[in-house]
Amino acid sequence: MGYVVAVTAVRGWVNSLTGTLVGPGRPLALGAFRQHPRSPGHGAYALLSRVGRGADLVAEDTVDSPRISASIFAGTDEAAEIAAVAYANAVASLRGAPAVMGETRCLIADDIVGPLLVDNHDSDREQYQYLVDASFFMF
Repeated sequence: MGYVVAVTAVRGWVNSLTGTLVGPGRPLALGAFRQHPRSPGHGAYALLSRVGRGADLVAEDTVDSPRISASIFAGTDEAAEIAAVAYANAVASLRGAPAVMGETRCLIADDIVGPLLVDNHDSDREQYQYLVDASFFMF
């Protein structure tokens, strides 16, 4: 089994989608991170983490299948939902189009769950959260 540094690869891929997903005026304005940004400013952002593995892809022992969870945060419920839906659609687009993600190649993303509202609104931080989980098949 060849394991890959999946969270970093997916973060780089998400942050490269500046024409559609990431950047000022885009649904995920601040991009993707591995930990909460110190000063998130205005706009939605994603916090990515590896939460396990998906099922093996037939007999391929060189393919890693990390399950990546994206926690989408924004200052309003609507902005968080819009960003989560946009992220989920970007991940779904990998179903028919393999993508290079840094030094890794993603064959397919599948088993997408979400967007799901996490009911833990933090009034001190003024943030709403949605989750989108997916299995990425990478080598």
